[in-house]
Amino acid sequence: MAGYDTHDVAELLRQLGAHDQLLAEAYVFGSVQGDGADARKIASLHKKALLRPDDEPGDYRVSADLKRMLNRLMRKQSSYRQLTDMRKVIEVLAETVNDYRLSVIGDQEEDAEYYLDQLDDLLYEAKDNLNVSLDNMHYAISSQFGFVSTLSAKVRENERALSYAQKLLTELQQIDPETCYEWMNWACPVELARKISGFIYWFNQTLPRLRYIIDNMRLSLFKLRRDEKQAGLLRNMARYLNKHPEFVINEQLFEDKALPETLRFAAPLYIKSYINVKETAHETALVEIVQSLRKMNTYSKPVKRDVSAVEVLDNAAMGFSYDFFEEQTEHLFELAITSGDVISAVDFWQTSLPTWHAEEQHIEPTSWVELVFSSYCKLTSAQQALIDIEPKGKPLTGISHNWSYSDIIIKIN
Repeated sequence: MAGYDTHDVAELLRQLGAHDQLLAEAYVFGSVQGDGADARKIASLHKKALLRPDDEPGDYRVSADLKRMLNRLMRKQSSYRQLTDMRKVIEVLAETVNDYRLSVIGDQEEDAEYYLDQLDDLLYEAKDNLNVSLDNMHYAISSQFGFVSTLSAKVRENERALSYAQKLLTELQQIDPETCYEWMNWACPVELARKISGFIYWFNQTLPRLRYIIDNMRLSLFKLRRDEKQAGLLRNMARYLNKHPEFVINEQLFEDKALPETLRFAAPLYIKSYINVKETAHETALVEIVQSLRKMNTYSKPVKRDVSAVEVLDNAAMGFSYDFFEEQTEHLFELAITSGDVISAVDFWQTSLPTWHAEEQHIEPTSWVELVFSSYCKLTSAQQALIDIEPKGKPLTGISHNWSYSDIIIKIN
Protein backbone atom coordinates (compact mmCIF):
# COMPACT_ATOMS: atom_id res chain seq x y z
CA MET A 1 0.00 0.00 0.00
CA ALA A 2 2.97 2.30 -0.59
CA GLY A 3 0.97 4.28 -3.11
CA TYR A 4 -1.06 5.95 -0.31
CA ASP A 5 0.04 8.72 2.01
CA THR A 6 -0.35 8.04 5.73
CA HIS A 7 -1.50 11.62 6.24
CA ASP A 8 -4.45 11.13 3.84
CA VAL A 9 -5.45 7.86 5.52
CA ALA A 10 -5.24 9.45 8.95
CA GLU A 11 -7.33 12.42 7.76
CA LEU A 12 -10.05 10.06 6.48
CA LEU A 13 -10.12 8.17 9.77
CA ARG A 14 -10.36 11.47 11.66
CA GLN A 15 -13.35 12.41 9.50
CA LEU A 16 -15.04 9.15 10.49
CA GLY A 17 -14.33 9.67 14.17
CA ALA A 18 -15.22 13.37 14.28
CA HIS A 19 -18.61 12.85 12.64
CA ASP A 20 -19.52 9.50 14.17
CA GLN A 21 -22.97 10.62 15.36
CA LEU A 22 -23.92 12.14 12.01
CA LEU A 23 -22.81 9.06 10.07
CA ALA A 24 -24.63 6.80 12.52
CA GLU A 25 -27.89 8.73 12.01
CA ALA A 26 -27.50 8.53 8.23
CA TYR A 27 -26.89 4.78 8.48
CA VAL A 28 -29.70 3.96 10.93
CA PHE A 29 -32.41 6.35 9.68
CA GLY A 30 -31.54 6.05 5.99
CA SER A 31 -30.70 9.71 5.32
CA VAL A 32 -29.92 13.07 6.96
CA GLN A 33 -30.91 16.62 6.08
CA GLY A 34 -28.14 18.66 4.51
CA ASP A 35 -29.62 22.15 4.93
CA GLY A 36 -29.55 22.43 8.74
CA ALA A 37 -26.85 23.21 11.26
CA ASP A 38 -24.76 20.27 10.02
CA ALA A 39 -24.62 21.51 6.41
CA ARG A 40 -20.88 22.24 6.59
CA LYS A 41 -20.13 18.82 8.09
CA ILE A 42 -22.27 17.04 5.51
CA ALA A 43 -20.54 18.90 2.68
CA SER A 44 -17.17 17.81 4.07
CA LEU A 45 -18.31 14.17 4.32
CA HIS A 46 -19.70 14.33 0.79
CA LYS A 47 -16.35 15.63 -0.45
CA LYS A 48 -14.63 12.64 1.22
CA ALA A 49 -17.13 10.28 -0.52
CA LEU A 50 -18.52 9.14 2.82
CA LEU A 51 -22.01 10.50 2.03
CA ARG A 52 -23.85 10.65 -1.26
CA PRO A 53 -26.87 12.73 -2.37
CA ASP A 54 -30.30 11.12 -2.11
CA ASP A 55 -33.12 11.34 -4.66
CA GLU A 56 -34.84 13.83 -2.36
CA PRO A 57 -33.11 17.24 -2.74
CA GLY A 58 -31.15 18.19 0.37
CA ASP A 59 -30.97 14.64 1.77
CA TYR A 60 -27.78 12.58 2.02
CA ARG A 61 -27.24 8.85 2.51
CA VAL A 62 -24.25 6.78 3.53
CA SER A 63 -22.08 5.87 0.53
CA ALA A 64 -22.32 2.35 -0.82
CA ASP A 65 -18.77 1.39 0.19
CA LEU A 66 -19.15 2.65 3.75
CA LYS A 67 -22.59 1.05 4.11
CA ARG A 68 -21.27 -2.27 2.85
CA MET A 69 -18.50 -2.16 5.43
CA LEU A 70 -20.93 -1.24 8.24
CA ASN A 71 -23.32 -4.02 7.23
CA ARG A 72 -20.49 -6.52 7.42
CA LEU A 73 -19.26 -5.25 10.79
CA MET A 74 -22.76 -4.98 12.30
CA ARG A 75 -23.65 -8.47 11.00
CA LYS A 76 -26.59 -6.93 9.15
CA GLN A 77 -28.15 -8.67 6.18
CA SER A 78 -26.83 -6.93 3.08
CA SER A 79 -27.51 -7.41 -0.58
CA TYR A 80 -25.82 -10.68 -1.53
CA ARG A 81 -26.59 -10.28 -5.23
CA GLN A 82 -23.65 -9.30 -7.38
CA LEU A 83 -24.31 -6.73 -10.11
CA THR A 84 -22.46 -8.55 -12.86
CA ASP A 85 -24.50 -7.43 -15.87
CA MET A 86 -27.39 -5.08 -16.53
CA ARG A 87 -29.84 -7.85 -17.41
CA LYS A 88 -29.37 -9.42 -13.97
CA VAL A 89 -29.61 -5.95 -12.45
CA ILE A 90 -33.05 -5.50 -14.05
CA GLU A 91 -34.17 -8.89 -12.74
CA VAL A 92 -32.98 -8.10 -9.20
CA LEU A 93 -34.65 -4.67 -9.32
CA ALA A 94 -37.93 -6.23 -10.51
CA GLU A 95 -37.88 -8.71 -7.63
CA THR A 96 -37.11 -5.98 -5.10
CA VAL A 97 -39.90 -3.74 -6.45
CA ASN A 98 -42.33 -6.67 -6.26
CA ASP A 99 -41.34 -7.31 -2.62
CA TYR A 100 -41.82 -3.62 -1.88
CA ARG A 101 -45.25 -3.62 -3.57
CA LEU A 102 -46.43 -6.62 -1.55
CA SER A 103 -45.20 -4.99 1.66
CA VAL A 104 -47.01 -1.73 0.88
CA ILE A 105 -50.26 -3.53 -0.02
CA GLY A 106 -50.03 -5.58 3.17
CA ASP A 107 -49.39 -2.43 5.33
CA GLN A 108 -46.02 -3.81 6.44
CA GLU A 109 -44.22 -0.51 6.91
CA GLU A 110 -40.94 -1.87 8.26
CA ASP A 111 -40.58 -4.39 5.45
CA ALA A 112 -41.53 -1.76 2.88
CA GLU A 113 -38.90 0.60 4.27
CA TYR A 114 -36.30 -2.18 4.16
CA TYR A 115 -37.07 -3.09 0.52
CA LEU A 116 -37.12 0.55 -0.52
CA ASP A 117 -33.71 1.00 1.09
CA GLN A 118 -32.46 -2.11 -0.75
CA LEU A 119 -33.85 -0.75 -4.03
CA ASP A 120 -32.09 2.56 -3.53
CA ASP A 121 -28.77 0.80 -2.87
CA LEU A 122 -29.17 -1.44 -5.92
CA LEU A 123 -30.00 1.49 -8.19
CA TYR A 124 -27.10 3.55 -6.90
CA GLU A 125 -24.58 0.70 -7.18
CA ALA A 126 -25.74 -0.16 -10.71
CA LYS A 127 -25.41 3.44 -11.86
CA ASP A 128 -22.19 4.03 -9.95
CA ASN A 129 -20.48 0.88 -11.27
CA LEU A 130 -21.33 1.68 -14.87
CA ASN A 131 -20.44 5.36 -14.50
CA VAL A 132 -17.08 4.46 -12.98
CA SER A 133 -16.44 2.03 -15.85
CA LEU A 134 -17.26 4.71 -18.43
CA ASP A 135 -15.12 7.29 -16.59
CA ASN A 136 -12.16 4.89 -16.53
CA MET A 137 -12.51 4.21 -20.25
CA HIS A 138 -12.71 7.93 -20.98
CA TYR A 139 -9.64 8.60 -18.85
CA ALA A 140 -7.72 5.81 -20.60
CA ILE A 141 -8.48 7.34 -23.98
CA SER A 142 -7.66 10.89 -22.84
CA SER A 143 -4.31 9.78 -21.41
CA GLN A 144 -3.60 7.50 -24.41
CA PHE A 145 -3.39 4.54 -22.03
CA GLY A 146 -0.63 6.23 -20.04
CA PHE A 147 -0.51 3.43 -17.45
CA VAL A 148 1.65 1.47 -19.95
CA SER A 149 4.71 2.83 -21.69
CA THR A 150 5.32 0.87 -24.91
CA LEU A 151 3.27 1.34 -28.06
CA SER A 152 2.56 -2.37 -28.40
CA ALA A 153 1.13 -2.46 -24.87
CA LYS A 154 -0.98 0.62 -25.60
CA VAL A 155 -2.40 -1.06 -28.71
CA ARG A 156 -3.26 -4.21 -26.73
CA GLU A 157 -4.92 -2.23 -23.95
CA ASN A 158 -6.88 -0.21 -26.51
CA GLU A 159 -8.06 -3.37 -28.27
CA ARG A 160 -9.17 -4.92 -24.95
CA ALA A 161 -11.01 -1.77 -23.92
CA LEU A 162 -12.70 -1.47 -27.32
CA SER A 163 -13.81 -5.10 -27.24
CA TYR A 164 -15.21 -4.69 -23.72
CA ALA A 165 -17.03 -1.47 -24.64
CA GLN A 166 -18.58 -3.03 -27.76
CA LYS A 167 -19.81 -6.06 -25.78
CA LEU A 168 -21.19 -3.74 -23.12
CA LEU A 169 -23.02 -1.69 -25.75
CA THR A 170 -24.46 -4.85 -27.32
CA GLU A 171 -25.68 -6.00 -23.91
CA LEU A 172 -27.25 -2.64 -23.03
CA GLN A 173 -28.97 -2.33 -26.42
CA GLN A 174 -30.80 -5.60 -25.78
CA ILE A 175 -32.49 -4.05 -22.74
CA ASP A 176 -35.60 -1.91 -23.17
CA PRO A 177 -35.72 0.51 -20.22
CA GLU A 178 -39.31 1.43 -21.05
CA THR A 179 -40.40 -1.91 -19.57
CA CYS A 180 -39.36 -0.57 -16.16
CA TYR A 181 -42.44 1.64 -16.25
CA GLU A 182 -44.46 -1.53 -15.64
CA TRP A 183 -43.07 -1.50 -12.09
CA MET A 184 -45.24 1.58 -11.45
CA ASN A 185 -48.54 0.28 -12.91
CA TRP A 186 -50.10 0.31 -9.45
CA ALA A 187 -50.82 2.97 -6.86
CA CYS A 188 -47.15 3.19 -5.93
CA PRO A 189 -45.74 5.90 -3.63
CA VAL A 190 -44.11 8.94 -5.17
CA GLU A 191 -40.66 8.03 -3.84
CA LEU A 192 -40.69 4.73 -5.75
CA ALA A 193 -41.85 6.41 -8.97
CA ARG A 194 -39.09 9.02 -8.62
CA LYS A 195 -36.38 6.39 -8.21
CA ILE A 196 -37.54 4.31 -11.19
CA SER A 197 -38.00 7.35 -13.45
CA GLY A 198 -34.52 8.58 -12.53
CA PHE A 199 -33.05 5.17 -13.36
CA ILE A 200 -34.76 5.10 -16.78
CA TYR A 201 -33.57 8.64 -17.57
CA TRP A 202 -30.00 7.74 -16.56
CA PHE A 203 -30.07 4.58 -18.70
CA ASN A 204 -31.23 6.49 -21.79
CA GLN A 205 -28.42 9.03 -21.27
CA THR A 206 -25.77 6.31 -20.85
CA LEU A 207 -26.06 4.69 -24.30
CA PRO A 208 -25.11 7.83 -26.32
CA ARG A 209 -22.19 8.39 -23.95
CA LEU A 210 -20.97 4.82 -24.47
CA ARG A 211 -21.25 5.15 -28.28
CA TYR A 212 -19.19 8.36 -28.11
CA ILE A 213 -16.50 6.56 -26.09
CA ILE A 214 -16.43 3.67 -28.60
CA ASP A 215 -15.95 6.11 -31.51
CA ASN A 216 -13.04 7.75 -29.67
CA MET A 217 -11.55 4.31 -28.93
CA ARG A 218 -11.61 3.39 -32.61
CA LEU A 219 -9.89 6.64 -33.51
CA SER A 220 -7.32 6.15 -30.74
CA LEU A 221 -6.64 2.57 -31.88
CA PHE A 222 -6.10 3.75 -35.45
CA LYS A 223 -3.58 6.38 -34.31
CA LEU A 224 -1.73 3.96 -32.02
CA ARG A 225 -1.45 1.34 -34.76
CA ARG A 226 -0.13 3.99 -37.13
CA ASP A 227 2.43 5.11 -34.56
CA GLU A 228 3.42 1.50 -33.88
CA LYS A 229 3.96 0.86 -37.57
CA GLN A 230 5.98 4.04 -37.89
CA ALA A 231 8.11 3.11 -34.88
CA GLY A 232 8.68 -0.35 -36.38
CA LEU A 233 9.93 1.24 -39.60
CA LEU A 234 12.32 3.42 -37.63
CA ARG A 235 13.64 0.45 -35.65
CA ASN A 236 14.14 -1.60 -38.82
CA MET A 237 15.98 1.26 -40.46
CA ALA A 238 18.25 1.73 -37.43
CA ARG A 239 18.88 -2.03 -37.27
CA TYR A 240 19.81 -2.08 -40.96
CA LEU A 241 22.23 0.84 -40.54
CA ASN A 242 23.75 -0.87 -37.53
CA LYS A 243 24.39 -4.06 -39.52
CA HIS A 244 25.58 -2.23 -42.67
CA PRO A 245 27.72 0.70 -41.51
CA GLU A 246 28.92 3.17 -44.12
CA PHE A 247 32.34 3.46 -42.44
CA VAL A 248 34.35 1.86 -39.62
CA ILE A 249 36.58 3.90 -37.34
CA ASN A 250 39.97 2.37 -36.74
CA GLU A 251 40.56 1.86 -33.03
CA GLN A 252 44.32 2.50 -33.52
CA LEU A 253 43.71 5.81 -35.24
CA PHE A 254 45.52 7.74 -32.50
CA GLU A 255 48.80 5.97 -33.44
CA ASP A 256 48.68 7.09 -37.06
CA LYS A 257 51.75 9.26 -37.86
CA ALA A 258 49.76 11.28 -40.39
CA LEU A 259 47.32 12.44 -37.70
CA PRO A 260 48.20 15.91 -36.35
CA GLU A 261 49.54 15.97 -32.82
CA THR A 262 46.73 18.20 -31.58
CA LEU A 263 44.16 15.58 -32.58
CA ARG A 264 46.29 12.64 -31.43
CA PHE A 265 46.16 13.76 -27.77
CA ALA A 266 42.65 15.25 -27.87
CA ALA A 267 39.65 13.72 -26.08
CA PRO A 268 38.13 10.81 -28.01
CA LEU A 269 35.22 11.52 -30.34
CA TYR A 270 32.23 9.28 -29.82
CA ILE A 271 31.23 8.75 -33.43
CA LYS A 272 29.02 5.89 -34.56
CA SER A 273 28.25 4.66 -38.02
CA TYR A 274 24.60 3.99 -37.11
CA ILE A 275 21.73 5.89 -35.53
CA ASN A 276 20.91 5.50 -31.86
CA VAL A 277 17.14 5.06 -31.77
CA LYS A 278 17.03 5.85 -28.05
CA GLU A 279 17.84 9.48 -28.85
CA THR A 280 14.46 11.18 -29.31
CA ALA A 281 16.16 14.14 -30.98
CA HIS A 282 16.77 11.96 -34.07
CA GLU A 283 13.12 10.97 -34.42
CA THR A 284 12.08 13.91 -36.64
CA ALA A 285 15.00 13.42 -39.03
CA LEU A 286 14.37 9.67 -39.25
CA VAL A 287 10.67 10.22 -39.97
CA GLU A 288 11.52 12.57 -42.83
CA ILE A 289 13.95 10.01 -44.28
CA VAL A 290 11.38 7.21 -44.09
CA GLN A 291 8.71 9.39 -45.69
CA SER A 292 11.03 10.42 -48.51
CA LEU A 293 12.01 6.79 -49.18
CA ARG A 294 8.36 5.78 -49.18
CA LYS A 295 7.54 8.49 -51.73
CA MET A 296 10.39 7.30 -53.95
CA ASN A 297 9.07 3.74 -53.91
CA THR A 298 5.51 4.72 -54.74
CA TYR A 299 6.40 7.21 -57.48
CA SER A 300 4.71 6.54 -60.78
CA LYS A 301 5.07 8.36 -64.05
CA PRO A 302 2.04 10.33 -65.20
CA VAL A 303 -0.02 8.50 -67.80
CA LYS A 304 -0.58 10.31 -71.04
CA ARG A 305 -4.29 10.61 -71.53
CA ASP A 306 -6.13 10.46 -74.83
CA VAL A 307 -7.83 13.58 -76.01
CA SER A 308 -11.18 13.45 -77.75
CA ALA A 309 -13.83 15.96 -78.69
CA VAL A 310 -17.25 16.13 -77.08
CA GLU A 311 -20.16 16.39 -79.47
CA VAL A 312 -22.98 18.61 -78.24
CA LEU A 313 -26.39 17.99 -79.76
CA ASP A 314 -29.30 20.39 -79.84
CA ASN A 315 -32.13 19.84 -77.41
CA ALA A 316 -34.92 17.85 -79.01
CA ALA A 317 -38.48 17.73 -77.81
CA MET A 318 -39.64 14.30 -76.65
CA GLY A 319 -43.15 13.18 -77.38
CA PHE A 320 -45.35 11.99 -74.52
CA SER A 321 -46.54 8.44 -74.98
CA TYR A 322 -49.34 6.76 -73.09
CA ASP A 323 -51.41 3.62 -73.25
CA PHE A 324 -54.78 4.31 -74.87
CA PHE A 325 -56.69 1.43 -73.31
CA GLU A 326 -55.33 2.04 -69.79
CA GLU A 327 -56.86 5.51 -70.08
CA GLN A 328 -60.14 3.85 -71.15
CA THR A 329 -60.13 1.72 -67.99
CA GLU A 330 -59.82 4.96 -66.00
CA HIS A 331 -62.86 6.29 -67.85
CA LEU A 332 -64.70 3.08 -66.97
CA PHE A 333 -63.96 3.45 -63.25
CA GLU A 334 -64.77 7.17 -63.41
CA LEU A 335 -68.14 6.43 -65.04
CA ALA A 336 -68.97 3.89 -62.35
CA ILE A 337 -68.15 6.41 -59.59
CA THR A 338 -70.00 9.38 -61.10
CA SER A 339 -73.11 7.47 -62.11
CA GLY A 340 -73.28 5.10 -59.16
CA ASP A 341 -74.70 2.38 -61.41
CA VAL A 342 -73.53 -1.20 -61.88
CA ILE A 343 -71.50 -1.32 -65.12
CA SER A 344 -70.30 -4.33 -67.08
CA ALA A 345 -66.82 -4.21 -68.62
CA VAL A 346 -68.07 -6.07 -71.75
CA ASP A 347 -71.04 -3.69 -72.17
CA PHE A 348 -68.65 -0.73 -71.92
CA TRP A 349 -66.43 -2.37 -74.53
CA GLN A 350 -69.38 -2.87 -76.93
CA THR A 351 -70.57 0.71 -76.45
CA SER A 352 -67.11 2.25 -76.98
CA LEU A 353 -66.13 -0.02 -79.88
CA PRO A 354 -67.23 2.35 -82.71
CA THR A 355 -65.39 5.27 -81.16
CA TRP A 356 -62.23 3.19 -80.72
CA HIS A 357 -62.37 1.96 -84.33
CA ALA A 358 -62.66 5.54 -85.50
CA GLU A 359 -59.40 6.29 -83.67
CA GLU A 360 -57.84 3.11 -85.13
CA GLN A 361 -57.62 1.43 -81.72
CA HIS A 362 -58.53 -2.26 -81.49
CA ILE A 363 -58.61 -4.70 -78.58
CA GLU A 364 -60.16 -8.13 -78.12
CA PRO A 365 -62.85 -8.57 -75.42
CA THR A 366 -60.76 -11.15 -73.51
CA SER A 367 -57.75 -8.82 -73.43
CA TRP A 368 -60.03 -5.93 -72.39
CA VAL A 369 -61.42 -7.89 -69.42
CA GLU A 370 -57.91 -8.88 -68.31
CA LEU A 371 -56.77 -5.25 -68.61
CA VAL A 372 -59.70 -4.04 -66.47
CA PHE A 373 -58.85 -6.61 -63.79
CA SER A 374 -55.13 -5.68 -63.74
CA SER A 375 -56.00 -1.96 -63.61
CA TYR A 376 -58.23 -2.59 -60.60
CA CYS A 377 -55.36 -4.36 -58.84
CA LYS A 378 -53.16 -1.27 -59.37
CA LEU A 379 -55.59 1.01 -57.50
CA THR A 380 -54.77 2.23 -54.01
CA SER A 381 -56.39 0.71 -50.94
CA ALA A 382 -58.71 3.69 -50.56
CA GLN A 383 -59.82 3.44 -54.21
CA GLN A 384 -60.38 -0.32 -53.95
CA ALA A 385 -62.47 0.27 -50.82
CA LEU A 386 -64.72 2.57 -52.90
CA ILE A 387 -64.96 0.39 -56.03
CA ASP A 388 -65.88 -3.29 -55.96
CA ILE A 389 -65.66 -5.78 -58.82
CA GLU A 390 -67.47 -9.06 -59.37
CA PRO A 391 -65.74 -11.29 -61.95
CA LYS A 392 -67.85 -13.70 -63.94
CA GLY A 393 -66.35 -16.85 -65.40
CA LYS A 394 -65.77 -20.53 -64.93
CA PRO A 395 -62.97 -22.55 -63.26
CA LEU A 396 -60.35 -24.12 -65.49
CA THR A 397 -60.29 -27.88 -65.56
CA GLY A 398 -57.19 -29.57 -64.16
CA ILE A 399 -56.00 -26.42 -62.33
CA SER A 400 -57.17 -25.62 -58.80
CA HIS A 401 -58.09 -22.08 -57.75
CA ASN A 402 -57.75 -20.70 -61.27
CA TRP A 403 -60.59 -19.13 -63.25
CA SER A 404 -61.24 -17.90 -66.77
CA TYR A 405 -63.15 -14.61 -66.59
CA SER A 406 -65.58 -13.60 -69.33
CA ASP A 407 -66.80 -10.34 -67.80
CA ILE A 408 -66.28 -8.04 -64.80
CA ILE A 409 -69.12 -6.24 -63.07
CA ILE A 410 -68.12 -2.89 -61.48
CA LYS A 411 -70.17 -1.38 -58.68
CA ILE A 412 -69.78 1.21 -55.93
CA ASN A 413 -69.75 0.17 -52.28
